[in-house]
Amino acid sequence: MKFDTERTGVEKRFFELAQKLTSEHLLELYDLEYVPAKGILRVFIMNPNTKTALIEDCVKIDNAFDPYMEESWVPDFTLEVSSPGMFRLLKTRRHFEISVGEYIKLTLSEALLGDLKPRVKLEDVQDNKIVVNYKNKNLDLMFEQIKKAQLDPSV
Repeated sequence: MKFDTERTGVEKRFFELAQKLTSEHLLELYDLEYVPAKGILRVFIMNPNTKTALIEDCVKIDNAFDPYMEESWVPDFTLEVSSPGMFRLLKTRRHFEISVGEYIKLTLSEALLGDLKPRVKLEDVQDNKIVVNYKNKNLDLMFEQIKKAQLDPSV
């Protein structure tokens, strides 16, 4: 898994603004997607204690963007603010770190004990790998082996 590359241009400015606004409201910016071709800015937020966001939190952040809408660098866009969801994607090292102890679904570049899409328990995050429990065995997976990862809280 290659973590997000550096954000640039308008997306970087949106990211910095979203970080500032979420921090001011004691929330955390989980992720941000800017799709200029569709004019959509998706901001995923969460309370760092509960790892989710209430509708009231989303409304606060949506409203917090209002004073910045008339700035010259801001293009026309539709703002969507939400929780990252129960089955959230894990795209950054931080996403993995806050998910230790949780079950995750992986899509791997090579089969893990014959399984390309295992459901595993995330045990630890280390320098360039994660430690997972799969079929009662702890295994090391290099980030490069992971194509996609997401929380999988289903029983």
